[in-house]
This record gives sequence, C-alpha cells and structure tokens, in this order.
Amino acid sequence: MRQALSISLRPEELKRTRHLARKRGFSVISDYVRFLVAQDDDDLISADELVKRSKETEILYKQGKLIKARSIKDLLK
Repeated sequence: MRQALSISLRPEELKRTRHLARKRGFSVISDYVRFLVAQDDDDLISADELVKRSKETEILYKQGKLIKARSIKDLLK
C-alpha cells in the first residue's frame, strides 16, 4: 500500500523542483523523488568498501605507484 510523503518547500524551491523533474523527463514530482532516492542508494558505498579502498590506496602509496598531479590535465600528460 502506498503512503504519502509531505515536504515543505519555498516557492522558488518548488518551481526549481518542477523544472528539474520536467527537464529529466518526469511527468510528476513523485516519480522524480523516487528516482533521486534510488540514485542515492546506488551512489553510496558501504563502510567496508571504503575501508578496503583506503587500504588498497595506502599500499599503492607505500609502493610509490601513485601519481601526484595538480589537475586531471597534469595526470593525462
């Protein structure tokens, strides 16, 4: 069974939300909000994954395999 979620937005926030929803192809704001929540779940990594990546990076650093670059442009040279 569906339940309703009510949020308060200032008029300019509501206008922007409607604009963004339409711009991204959503006919109703509810679908846009569901999409945003799903995106948030997909983008997050677990604490375990974060620790794993940190340890891997530390090993690469100690082995001197990391590249120190001031920008992406420098990195791609």
